[in-house]
Amino acid sequence: MIEIIPVGGYSEIGRNCVIVKYKKESVMLDLGLHMENYVRLTQDEDVPFEVPLSTLVREQAVPDLLSIKEEVKQVKALCISHAHLDHVGAVPFYASKLKMPIHGTEFTIEVLKALLKDKKKKVDSKLVKHKENDRFNVSENIDIQFIHVTHSTPQTVIIVVHTPEGAVVYANDFKLDNAPLLGPKPNYKAMEELKNVKVLILDSLYALDPRKTPSESIAREMIRDVLLGITSKDKNIVVTTFSSHIVRLKTIVEIAETLKRKPVFVGRSISKYLDAAKAAGIIDFEEKAEFVRFGGQIEKYFKSLKKTTDKIFIVTGHQGEPKAILSRLATSNYFPFGYEDLVLFCCKIIPHEENFKNRAVLEGHLKNKKVRIFTDLHVSGHACREDHREFIKIINPKHIIPTHGEIPMLEAQKELAKEIGYKDDKVNILKNFSRLYIK
Repeated sequence: MIEIIPVGGYSEIGRNCVIVKYKKESVMLDLGLHMENYVRLTQDEDVPFEVPLSTLVREQAVPDLLSIKEEVKQVKALCISHAHLDHVGAVPFYASKLKMPIHGTEFTIEVLKALLKDKKKKVDSKLVKHKENDRFNVSENIDIQFIHVTHSTPQTVIIVVHTPEGAVVYANDFKLDNAPLLGPKPNYKAMEELKNVKVLILDSLYALDPRKTPSESIAREMIRDVLLGITSKDKNIVVTTFSSHIVRLKTIVEIAETLKRKPVFVGRSISKYLDAAKAAGIIDFEEKAEFVRFGGQIEKYFKSLKKTTDKIFIVTGHQGEPKAILSRLATSNYFPFGYEDLVLFCCKIIPHEENFKNRAVLEGHLKNKKVRIFTDLHVSGHACREDHREFIKIINPKHIIPTHGEIPMLEAQKELAKEIGYKDDKVNILKNFSRLYIK
């Protein structure tokens, strides 16, 4: 019998974590942050910088491993699907309590090492790097297979847990991009070769969106259309996007070269992910770009510049975070925003009340500077409904567990599965700690 123990991310967005158990052996998949809850705690000036683990658990910012200590003792390995904080960001807070090896792709492990360094944490566990399509043993009865898939950060994998009684496929997060700009397209061959898949745990964030998610190549053309199609001579250009979106950053660097401008990466978060990409052998911008890595350097750097219109500044703060670089530039006097300068938001607003409020404030400041604002130059890294349909048919699981979504998203995933032919009892909407036993 295979047991599924949801720990975080079930009937919610974030805190991704699940334990898959066979007999007395188990593996944990992902250990991530609930971003809104975490930011709320850490941005409050009345809260100490180092938030205690017990507080993070109580405020639902990290998965609650404290209440299942005996289960955690049986975990033979922690396997991380990719480098986004809602999948790997809680590891540093549990660093002293994780006694099992931690497995991930090279980029994912490099990002984890940077997160641990940031928090001044060390893990007793061994950090194990794998190629994107590796298969490896973690216990007497459990093998793990990584299958390459596309997403909005490099070296994302679908994790397959192989047991003597069948496989569990963990696909959280992914998209099916058949024209990726960095790395190969998804490994459909490995997916099609899977046999006896008992359970598919499936990303449901965009299960309500009745489309196929566009390729990242579409986002590249959207950004090119603005930067190459609009007069920008003697104008400042500032671009903001996700720090972990390495291929998006690559696009901006390439366009900067076309415009004969120097790309400048501003902010610790962007530098951290680019340093990880370099260490993993994915891409290296050191010779093509400038880096302003630390907050204390920023004002001094901009005040030292004699000219800013020969550069493209790539900065953090796309959600309008008050302490991020873009908000600081918009409210300071040390960046020379001028009439009809260009500010590009290569992102969507992540749907949360705080983000909408912060972006409105930021855009208000920018409008006061008389700049031109371009928003939504973005395609998602998540599969939509029609991708889900194709994916379910490829994997052909006996059971489906929708995850990474609120109840309406999970219900939409269930309706899709029923359209395909699954019976009601074969699609299980779970909440955290509501265990499922599969024979």
